Amino acid sequence: MALPDPDSSVGHSFGLELDGVTLPITDVVGLVLSVFRLEFEAEHGGIPPGPRTSRHALTLVRPLSGEKSFAGWVQQANDVGLEAARRRGAVVVYDDEGRPVARYHLENAWPSKLEIGSLTAGGTQMVVERLTVSYERCWLE
Repeated sequence: MALPDPDSSVGHSFGLELDGVTLPITDVVGLVLSVFRLEFEAEHGGIPPGPRTSRHALTLVRPLSGEKSFAGWVQQANDVGLEAARRRGAVVVYDDEGRPVARYHLENAWPSKLEIGSLTAGGTQMVVERLTVSYERCWLE
């Protein structure tokens, strides 16, 4: 079996699909797919619970711009509560020609933190925003 071409990942880009809109992202940190089995508690009786997912968080990074959907989602969570702000979405990986090559679905995702990068007068670095998204389940399509 031949090894995959190591250059096949060069040029990948990423997007967050949320509420039918795809938002470009420059970095995704902490995307985790995992399953753990809850231990059977004898006092509850019956059949032990099956596989369950645990909660995780990922961080999405993009340049700060006039597009306000990250801030709007955080504001919605603050205004109406986490239950109403939970969404289904996906982190999509695109190849260098813009074709999707992987889609990581997020279930019951909500914003837990929005951080704006360093604001330095006269600085030359791009200002970014980092959205931390907590989610209950993630799976690869």
